[in-house]
Amino acid sequence: MRRQIGAVALEFLMLFPFVVAMLYAAAIYGIVFFSQYRLQNVVDRSVSTALYVDRSAYAASDLQNQVESRARAVLLGLLQQQPEPLKSMSPGEDACGVETIGGVEMLRCTLTYNYKAKPIVPVMSFGMLGTFPPLPDTLTAEAHAAF
Repeated sequence: MRRQIGAVALEFLMLFPFVVAMLYAAAIYGIVFFSQYRLQNVVDRSVSTALYVDRSAYAASDLQNQVESRARAVLLGLLQQQPEPLKSMSPGEDACGVETIGGVEMLRCTLTYNYKAKPIVPVMSFGMLGTFPPLPDTLTAEAHAAF
């Protein structure tokens, strides 16, 4: 009986770091996945909004430029409504573009957030063991639509 007095305390000391690590990882993954969802929502809405360009108002040669510029404008506007780490992204001129796939013109919008250079939440570093929890280097969202 006397040998079992500290067993519960010892088990608690051994398991407590793992329970805390699991809770920490769950919270961080939740934030990262929600950020990925936000990026995907931005590109989805940009592509869908650009498809509402009035085709009869523009010449066939100018339609592609109008669709691209509208998608890019919506993309930039929606990024400004995001929280700060995502708001500071600069998608560049090639974020939305038209490409031909199998003879069909497709509007494609892509956003890539460099998570390794600018993490949204801090990670714990264990020196030679690496960081915890393991996270992706980039978050990428992409949407396509034929127009």
